[in-house]
Amino acid sequence: MATFQKTRNKAEQKVLMGLLNAIEKNPSFTQRGLSSDLGVALGLMNQYLKRCVTKGWVRASQVSPRRIAYFLTPEGFKEKSQMVRDYLSSSLSFFRDARSQCDVVFRVCLEKGFFSVALAGKGDLADIAALVAQSTELKVKIVPKLESLKGYDAVLITDIADPQGTYDRLQKKIDPARILVLDLLHISKAKKL
Repeated sequence: MATFQKTRNKAEQKVLMGLLNAIEKNPSFTQRGLSSDLGVALGLMNQYLKRCVTKGWVRASQVSPRRIAYFLTPEGFKEKSQMVRDYLSSSLSFFRDARSQCDVVFRVCLEKGFFSVALAGKGDLADIAALVAQSTELKVKIVPKLESLKGYDAVLITDIADPQGTYDRLQKKIDPARILVLDLLHISKAKKL
């Protein structure tokens, strides 16, 4: 439950940061356009805007009977700066943890004679793993479809969106000893009945 809450909070912070950025750049945006840009439902975008106004981060001003312009307040600028700082800090922390854990996993691969490693999952973690692998003798490749894993000695899960689901699907296809996981993904290796 704590992991879900942490993920939810990060997603919410990302939307709020995007909202505050959009208000700073263009006070006369439309809620519909912004909700589409940020990938959030229109009603939810309205709730985020109301929350920002209530917290004093944003001021609303009636421009015309059907148009409202939003402006960042000094508190809004301060909050946005703090969100950016927190985001960068967590991003750097994630990068350091991922790099360190990939380095350990790749050393284990070399010790076991695994020289060809598939990366199961696209995104930041896969990019970090590929970057770390460049300083090793390993051949790594991002494999978006789990069906095409033939020819690889091992598979490293780099799917951030559904790491446990990816592990569970892989466990049915290949020997679990060839599935590599990073601690930061919190994957349970318990057999599913």
